[in-house]
Amino acid sequence: MEHYVGGHSVGGGIVLVLFILLVGSLFSCLETATVAISEHRLKSLQIKYTWAKYAYKLKSSLNQILIFSLFGNSLANTAFTTIATFFITSILPPSDSHLILPITTLIIALFIIIFSEALPKILAARYPIAILKFVSIPAYYIFIISKPIIWTIDKLIAFITMLFEFKDAEIASLDEIKEIIADKRSPFKDKHRSILLNSMAIENLLVKEVLIPLRMVEGVNIKDNPETIYQKIRTTHHTRIIVYDGMIDNIVGFIHVRDVLSINQDQETILNLTQRIKPIAFVNDFTPIVKQIHRAQKNRERIFVAINEYGDISGIICLEDMLEMIFGDFTTESVQQKYLVIQNEHNQLIVDGTMLIRELNELYHLNITLNQNALTINGLVQYVLGGIPNVGVCFKLNNLIFEIINVGDYWVERVTISKLNDK
Repeated sequence: MEHYVGGHSVGGGIVLVLFILLVGSLFSCLETATVAISEHRLKSLQIKYTWAKYAYKLKSSLNQILIFSLFGNSLANTAFTTIATFFITSILPPSDSHLILPITTLIIALFIIIFSEALPKILAARYPIAILKFVSIPAYYIFIISKPIIWTIDKLIAFITMLFEFKDAEIASLDEIKEIIADKRSPFKDKHRSILLNSMAIENLLVKEVLIPLRMVEGVNIKDNPETIYQKIRTTHHTRIIVYDGMIDNIVGFIHVRDVLSINQDQETILNLTQRIKPIAFVNDFTPIVKQIHRAQKNRERIFVAINEYGDISGIICLEDMLEMIFGDFTTESVQQKYLVIQNEHNQLIVDGTMLIRELNELYHLNITLNQNALTINGLVQYVLGGIPNVGVCFKLNNLIFEIINVGDYWVERVTISKLNDK
């Protein structure tokens, strides 16, 4: 049996207040969903879905949409409060009039917080696409109709912010983008994530961090006898080999091994060899890697000689090594590189002095601090100890113990590295 109070239907009153509460919750959903979804995501979705086109238009006017959502939500909540107060007070017995105000306030506040604010915003934050599919099209047309009011409020807010000298919101920083990409919840595959992060990090890396030290460069001396030269070329592990005149630091170019292998054995002369020597570019070892990759791409070059700030040759740089900084290892490991690090039965690392600290950190997670003054283990030892130490000298760096086990005339040849927690 339907109840009537003051000429108003109880059932009709309940439906009305619930409808107003629903309208307020939809405005809350619109506000949160529009903020939660990225503009780039909507841009890609609008190609296939009509609702995404309207959602993208709303996202493009985000400041005004926030005002529109808050205006609609506040208007609905105000209407809900007024009607619900009248409805509740009309159905309570007159004898309980002293309880009307606190009970009404509590009930209305709970309903607004739960159903008009918290619940719709939580759902919209978790499922922005599902919400926008439902509300974006009607919300867009209501937004167009109410634009004069929204424009007025927007200009008033802009005037107030100008008075307080509030600055515009900053765009996402590079560190924030890195955090988004590194997040395991992002839609990137692990390999793609690694490539993107490496691409961002490479901007600060220099070619000196990937060069092959001069003493490790495999080359041929043009002054050697032809038989020795051709034998070395035939047995090399590289596709290109450096050619020098007398001393290794007097580089005259390089030879592509395939050009030499095509020479008949009876034609293996110095003249035939010199005719196949190609010029090699010289670059500063403090050139950024990304700049050198662009230069290599433009000039179709793959191998370079690195010179330091004093004009001396530091070593050789290969395009493959620079690309590996972005894409990871994909070249065949040379014989020399296989023996740069050996792990013995005591979990100690026997490391060649030419080993790059960056590569050692990547392979064994040592977290040795990188320094532009010390890119290799040899450089690190000399930087810490102030010169070439004697064999047997030890020093501690964080949780690592370095022990020098072999030195040359000008550099530290081999070092043992032990972790303190492994002992």
